[in-house]
Amino acid sequence: MRSLVAQHLRLLSWNVTNLVPWFAHGDAFAAHLATLGSADIVCLQEICVRPQDGDNILAARALLPGYTCAVSLANDARNVRFRGGRAYGVATYVRDSLETIDSVPAWDREGRIVVTAIPALHLAVINIYAVNGTDKPYLHPDTGAAMGDRHEHKRRFQDRVIALATELRSVSDVIIAGDWNVSQTALDVTPRLRTSAPHATARAQLATHLQQGGWTDAFRALHPDERKYSWFGRTRTGALDAARVDFIVVDTEMMTRVTSAEILDARAARPKTDHAPLALELEPRRH
Repeated sequence: MRSLVAQHLRLLSWNVTNLVPWFAHGDAFAAHLATLGSADIVCLQEICVRPQDGDNILAARALLPGYTCAVSLANDARNVRFRGGRAYGVATYVRDSLETIDSVPAWDREGRIVVTAIPALHLAVINIYAVNGTDKPYLHPDTGAAMGDRHEHKRRFQDRVIALATELRSVSDVIIAGDWNVSQTALDVTPRLRTSAPHATARAQLATHLQQGGWTDAFRALHPDERKYSWFGRTRTGALDAARVDFIVVDTEMMTRVTSAEILDARAARPKTDHAPLALELEPRRH
């Protein structure tokens, strides 16, 4: 088996919009991922598995043979009620040849973030499914106290993710991968970018975090003028409604090691979901 410490690293990130339908198809999921290129790390978002769904948790962990799986699942009865709590959730898979240290921040009760440290690579991968802001109230998970709406919750989530990433960056390289639920510029959306608050407020906050914090959107850095999308919908007229809301962010100093950052947007690459997978390739760290 090759040593990943000395080889290029390939990471896939994909919002699967419910992982459960794949469980009944044996090796189909692994076979599909193989068509996207061999990956060392796979970050999945919106897996829609609850903490009490024991069989589905086992199925998720066994879904990719040869990989170790870490999950964060929604455990918030006050705020996560969709389909009986079967919503959100993230899962990160890392090749068994690499030892990992996995954690979920105490502030995440919606299954939106899992952190996987890989000491041999001097790397921490933060897999996120960011909050989609709405006018719906957000309640404290334990007390039920009102804490504004989900637009505010979205901005708090952004703050916490970047703060965590900055803390981790003091001891390792950091990659943040997933669905950010933000379109950053007009180049990232069709037919038009929403420029009114509160959407613009969250966008401006994230831009400040990235620009002032020393973080880089790898795809946009390598493809500054390319119009490409990671989420696909349809308007009532049938016209394309699409946006680049999924992206992989790295410490700006790591960009010299990023050899490829792509959106795998072919229709065949995104079955059972309206999101396209992302792929990042990274050269090994120079010690």
